[in-house]
Amino acid sequence: MTAETALLAVEDLTTFYGRAQILHGISFTCGAGEVLVLLGRNGAGKSTTMKSVIGLVRPARGRITFAGRAIAGAEPHRIARLGLGYVPEERRIFAGLTVAENLDIGRQAPRPGLAPWTPARLYALFPNLAAARDRLAGQMSGGEQQMLAIARTLMGNPRLVLLDEPSEGLSPLIVEQMAAAIIALKAEGVGIVLAEQNLHFAERLGDRAVVIEKGEAVWAGSLAALAADDTARQRFLAVGAET
Repeated sequence: MTAETALLAVEDLTTFYGRAQILHGISFTCGAGEVLVLLGRNGAGKSTTMKSVIGLVRPARGRITFAGRAIAGAEPHRIARLGLGYVPEERRIFAGLTVAENLDIGRQAPRPGLAPWTPARLYALFPNLAAARDRLAGQMSGGEQQMLAIARTLMGNPRLVLLDEPSEGLSPLIVEQMAAAIIALKAEGVGIVLAEQNLHFAERLGDRAVVIEKGEAVWAGSLAALAADDTARQRFLAVGAET
């Protein structure tokens, strides 16, 4: 897949926090109906990569195109209106509003070529939310709040979603439901960039992976190739391995 044919293309992404350089020329692409996984240990630069793409952090250098439009340095709300969704690791749901009210806040117009997301469709995708539609979001479990964060983003009818560590800290049962939802999104033709530390979760869902270590893309290829590369997994992903 080339930058010209990809739904999302990131080239030479370089980002600083103050004088500290965090990202060193990250490049990747993601197409419609594809799951691209950004793998790496905690602090490797996965979240900064996503924040740079969605506009929460301004890159110092690099090109980002989404649906053929250059978006590097654009304001986050303008990027979101183009159909690029973002679910941060910290979720950021509105705790004082109900599930239904949270979903309503995320509503955007349908996009050509994609079936519009409605509360009814999202309740079918996330049955836990259907049972809690009138409950305050702040009274829900962490796993249910993660589902709500994803569902609210889908109400914006995105063409591609950035998911930052969606399985982090969740029970095995909720992780299974999250995996099923991601598979369903892929079948709908939604592109997904998934930041993960959980290699098993990533291998179940991903098509391709980019491994990030100390802000650099150190490995790229299919998940099948990564599963067969013991050296890369041990060097870049094993907890406690030498860096």
